[in-house]
Amino acid sequence: MESTQTELNKSDLKKIFDTYYEALVSYGCRFLSLRDECEDLVQDIFVELWEKELIFPDTVSLKVYLYKATRNKCFNFIKHSKVKDNYAASNIQLLQDDSLFLEQILEEEIVRQLHKAIELLPDRKKEIIKLSLIGHSNAEIADILGIKLQTVKTLKSQSYTILRSQFKDIDTILYFLIS
Repeated sequence: MESTQTELNKSDLKKIFDTYYEALVSYGCRFLSLRDECEDLVQDIFVELWEKELIFPDTVSLKVYLYKATRNKCFNFIKHSKVKDNYAASNIQLLQDDSLFLEQILEEEIVRQLHKAIELLPDRKKEIIKLSLIGHSNAEIADILGIKLQTVKTLKSQSYTILRSQFKDIDTILYFLIS
């Protein structure tokens, strides 16, 4: 690339790639231990260079851009890896916690039983409870279903009474499961 300010064409990009690819990969390997990752990051830089149709006033500006882009990609990769590692570590800790495991199983089972009980409700009551569970207010439910607000309140209250009666012995069941 000469010192004139022109857009990169395909042959310019190929020359730049051939000239700087290995050097940029080596530079990236200073920060990342895996060469494959460095190669991917450098290839991404060249793809972006082509897609953004960047213009450089001279070769020095191009070099500065390439090396800074490589450094920034490596930095972002390391930051992202750190976040993934922290997430994985916290999940491993959660998976190893037996009491949490039991708690999660109980929670899932209760939710499953609740949904099963809701399905047994009469249609209108079932609709109201389902809309309520996804966050709709009583007024919104009344609008959605085209019924009066007081009807929603009454049917919702009746539904809760039915559901509570089906789960009245849950404390005893949970006690035996936990002990």
